[in-house]
Amino acid sequence: MRRAQRHALGDATNRANLPAQGVEDPSAALKPQKPAAAKPSAAAAAAAAAAAPAASRKRKSETSLEDDIAAYKQDLSDKYYLYDDAPDATCNQVRGKINKLIDSGIMKKVEFCKATHLSSKNLSDFLSKKGTYGGSGCTAYHSAWMWFKQRELAGLKMPDVKKRQKRDADAAAAASASTAKSGGASAGAGAGAGAASTTKPGPAASTPDISNIELEGEETDEVEVYDTCDEIRRKINAHLLKTPGLTQTQFCRDLYAQLRAPKCKAIQTKQLSDFRGQKGSRTGARSTVFYAAYVYFEKLRIAEGKPKSKHRLIMEDIWEPRGGFDREHDHRTSFIVMAGSQPTVDQYGQMHCF
Repeated sequence: MRRAQRHALGDATNRANLPAQGVEDPSAALKPQKPAAAKPSAAAAAAAAAAAPAASRKRKSETSLEDDIAAYKQDLSDKYYLYDDAPDATCNQVRGKINKLIDSGIMKKVEFCKATHLSSKNLSDFLSKKGTYGGSGCTAYHSAWMWFKQRELAGLKMPDVKKRQKRDADAAAAASASTAKSGGASAGAGAGAGAASTTKPGPAASTPDISNIELEGEETDEVEVYDTCDEIRRKINAHLLKTPGLTQTQFCRDLYAQLRAPKCKAIQTKQLSDFRGQKGSRTGARSTVFYAAYVYFEKLRIAEGKPKSKHRLIMEDIWEPRGGFDREHDHRTSFIVMAGSQPTVDQYGQMHCF
């Protein structure tokens, strides 16, 4: 009888010493538990994830014009040694880059001379030369080419000051107009709720945007031309006729915008009228209107996705080996021919003697 009681007491003791079921650590059941942190909703998490890269992209794209200019002007001579290299650009192309750099205000002439280790006389002598090879023996030719080539190798493009300033001004004007419009809408809603808007949408643009298209050689106004003067005149007349509301004054502004290193302050309507009134495949080849109009219509063709015309393909076959249509010799140029020969110019601008 006594043994049975001892067994019962032992069983009770053993059961009391066992840990509570469902709890690994008995002492854990007595510890106060912290409330679980609330999990963010799926929508909030997605919004946060999208905001981070967007902010990063925004910061990356918001490089000021001043920062771009400073980066372009930095000294790169320690990174790129080009003293023994032969220039791969013509004298005209290098001159065009220098003029564009100075005219845009990115650097002054004295500042550029200091950066390229040139005297003002050396630079002026080179800039006064003309032609593809004019000034090839000048010290300024190689020094200036080397300076621009270093930036090309570094992946730095010359900042387009006028374009950036116009873009900033347009953005500011758009923001101002948007603010004024929203303010007017609020006032109108307070005066009479539910009033129908009578504002009519503006007319759709009849020509595509070409501001983001850049042609090879455009930076120095050396785009190779593959149209004759007569063909450009035909395109100008058709464009003015079929574009509603386009005035000659506005078209002259559009043409001038295609020049990166302009040698004039503007293209006047008289220049346009004079060019349109001429006749001949070479007549007007040296005109600023001819070159600017070719660049304009070539960009327009690319923006509209149109193929090259038959005339264009023939011009490429004829003039591509010569670097494009001859813009240095026009109808006023004199040629020496053999006695009894009669020089003529064909529809593609080629000279023949019979």
